[in-house]
Amino acid sequence: MSSTNGHKKYDAVLVAGEGKFSYKVHHQNKAFLTINGKCLIHYIVETLQQVKSIQDIYVVGHKEKLQQVFLSGHVDLNSPKRIHIVEQQSNLYENVWHTFLQSLKNENEEVPNTEIHRDRAILIVPCDAPLMTPQEVEYFISHADMENYDHVLGLVSREKLKYFYPQEGKPGIKMAYLHIKEDSFRINNLHMVKPLRIENREYIQKMYQYRYQRNFKNLVLFALSIFGKSKARHYKNYIGLQLSLFFANLRLGFLVDYFRQLNPKKVLEKRICTIMKTRFMALEVPYPGAALDIDNAKDYEAMKTRFDDWWKYLRASKEPRIFTKDHDKVSRTTKVVARPSPTH
Repeated sequence: MSSTNGHKKYDAVLVAGEGKFSYKVHHQNKAFLTINGKCLIHYIVETLQQVKSIQDIYVVGHKEKLQQVFLSGHVDLNSPKRIHIVEQQSNLYENVWHTFLQSLKNENEEVPNTEIHRDRAILIVPCDAPLMTPQEVEYFISHADMENYDHVLGLVSREKLKYFYPQEGKPGIKMAYLHIKEDSFRINNLHMVKPLRIENREYIQKMYQYRYQRNFKNLVLFALSIFGKSKARHYKNYIGLQLSLFFANLRLGFLVDYFRQLNPKKVLEKRICTIMKTRFMALEVPYPGAALDIDNAKDYEAMKTRFDDWWKYLRASKEPRIFTKDHDKVSRTTKVVARPSPTH
């Protein structure tokens, strides 16, 4: 992390690995899927290069293949931001941890004492969300309170994602949500993290390993691996979340509304703080692009078909309004940065 004229800048880690628990689409790493003739990872890099708050970009994955893809796509690794390609490790946690350590190296390739970097934060970004926009990333970074928290996770409300549902005979992406007391949210895949401040950071791999929790076996294994058998107070919240998801799939909204009451946002944040042994918060972001990730072949086909329409919609979206306490004045957030038109 550095500061230029008082404006903090952070390194970004773009995860594009091919570990044991990473999901492929059409037997291919999602980073290398193409839309309009361009790899998904190219779209992400183009977005990150336009974000003022980002310093260097670290891409972790199959190093040789990434180099070939960037070369064939004429991606400049030195401008407007420096891009570092890091060889992948065995899983997501090790990829992020190893890349973070790489970012600490000085010009002599020496890793400094990590103790002096305990408050160093990085942005972690997925490789399969090509509709992510620069203003969305800038908003997330600028509103993540890294003075008081060690891990900030982005959320997007269900209302912001309805435009991308299947409609009028056109394909779309309809997602599962986190149903909490305040609203229903989708995790938007953006994380601001101080890796050295998260004591139980190895739990991140367990969460990733069992992330598709419509599988009942994964539900049980995840709960046992994170909570153990004795922490009943955590199970109450976990079961409430899962029952809300289950009844949402059955379109039984009144039962979703009943069980979501078990999980106010502040209570969930406190539980995560306890489990991870860190200071955690969830940040609602008014932009939906990063939440539109590709989980399977159906989502990929929908994304290819609707990409230009969705991209145009996101570029035309108004900036969120922020109201003062007296509601008399209205200000706008970060200036919208237009992405280049997709190449055909």
